[in-house]
Amino acid sequence: MNAKRKTLIFLITAALLFSAIPLSAALRRRLAVRRVAGDVAAASDAFGVPYALILAVIRTESDFEADAVSKAGAVGYMQLLPETFAYLCGELGEALPAEAIFTPAVNIRCGTFYLARLYETFGDWPTALAAYNAGEGRVLSWLDDPTLAEGGRLTHIPYPETERYVTKVLRAYEKYKNDQPDQRSTA
Repeated sequence: MNAKRKTLIFLITAALLFSAIPLSAALRRRLAVRRVAGDVAAASDAFGVPYALILAVIRTESDFEADAVSKAGAVGYMQLLPETFAYLCGELGEALPAEAIFTPAVNIRCGTFYLARLYETFGDWPTALAAYNAGEGRVLSWLDDPTLAEGGRLTHIPYPETERYVTKVLRAYEKYKNDQPDQRSTA
C-alpha cells in the first residue's frame, strides 16, 4: 500500500472515530457561540445590550439550540413566545411572517430588542431579566410591593424559578464577559 492510500485510510478512520464521539457540552457551546457571534454582535450594536449578556440569555433560555421549543411554546435561541414575537416585530416596524421566529438572526434581534426595552423600563439588568422570564406586568406589581422592592429595585423575587433564572443568567454573563474580552461585554 502506498503512502497516499495509507494516509487516506487513516484520515477516514479518524473521521469516523471522531464522529462517533459526542462533543462535550463545553465544546458544543464554544462552537455554538462562534455560530451566533455575528448575529449577537449585530444585535448588541443595534440595541446597546452587552454582547456577553445576550450570550448568557441564549445559553440560559435554549442552551444554544436554535430550534428549541419550550412547553409554553417559546421558540428559538431567545425563547420568544409567538405573540411576543409578533408584538416585537410591530414595534421594530418589521412585517415578518410568523415562521421567521425560527430564523436565528431574527430571533436574536427581536429577543435583544426586547431585553433593551425591558432595561429601558426597569433601569437595571437583574430586574429586566426577571421581567424577561416572569413577564413585565408581574415585575411591575413586584416593584409596587415594599416587601419585594426598595427604591425602584427588586430586593426579592417571589418566584423561585425566576430567581434561579436571573442568577443563572448573571453567572453566565460573568463567564462570557471573562471568556469574550474582545467583544462588547460591559454593562
